Amino acid sequence: MLGLIVGESSLPKFLIAKLIKNKKEFIILDLTKNNIYKKYNYSYSLKITQLGKAISILKKKNCKRVILIGKVIRPEISLLKFDRKTLLYLPRLYTAFKKGDGSILKEIIKIFKENKIKVINSMSFTPELVFEDKNINNTIVSDNDKKSIFKGINIIKSLSKFDIGQSVIVNNGYVLAIEGPEGTNETIKRSYLLAKKYNLKNKSILIKFPKKDQDLRVDLPTIGLETIKTCIKANIKGIAIKKSQNIMMDKNKIINLIKKNNFFITAL
Repeated sequence: MLGLIVGESSLPKFLIAKLIKNKKEFIILDLTKNNIYKKYNYSYSLKITQLGKAISILKKKNCKRVILIGKVIRPEISLLKFDRKTLLYLPRLYTAFKKGDGSILKEIIKIFKENKIKVINSMSFTPELVFEDKNINNTIVSDNDKKSIFKGINIIKSLSKFDIGQSVIVNNGYVLAIEGPEGTNETIKRSYLLAKKYNLKNKSILIKFPKKDQDLRVDLPTIGLETIKTCIKANIKGIAIKKSQNIMMDKNKIINLIKKNNFFITAL
């Protein structure tokens, strides 16, 4: 039996549909705000503070493998109420919490491993979502754009030790925005306001790369249709991602949209 610990976004829905199609048995531990997966058999609504309960359910249902998928909003830890078993792990989780989201995920993976539950990559069931192309739309990326892209990549690598976000937006070599806890789309919107404030004439580029030592089993960078739409509105002309280490949702819709808007996606 496979366990799915699911958050927000369309990615869990895609995975669930694929598992059902392939007649794979699974249970769902639903962390979404409105418990949107309650319609499925063997679905359990949980809060982020109920790690102990999650482990108990997984063991009871003989789930030796689990997938963590979808976005969970990082809460204010001082306001949380934990179940009894989670309190045993609290010192470790609190230390990880102070370091960043990546550290929290790594600590949770360790805790599952101690309970003989293996965290696996969802992409083993949905390999078609992994972006394997070198580029889309064949738009020419100028030498100046390449310099901006490599600057963004180096910034992400340099900041990895601080567990900061996966995205940087660069405008003609000028760093406009680095992703914080608000997520990629809000970072894109912020970059647009800054570009207007400083009257920048050139279009920007979004660089979205995994951090150094990022655990790609649970934290694979994702590009979706909404991200592309937000980029176009924010006067961004292209996205640079890492080949085979990014997920792309709604690929056909994305291809149609970027061709209409002379937008590029390139993988390095």
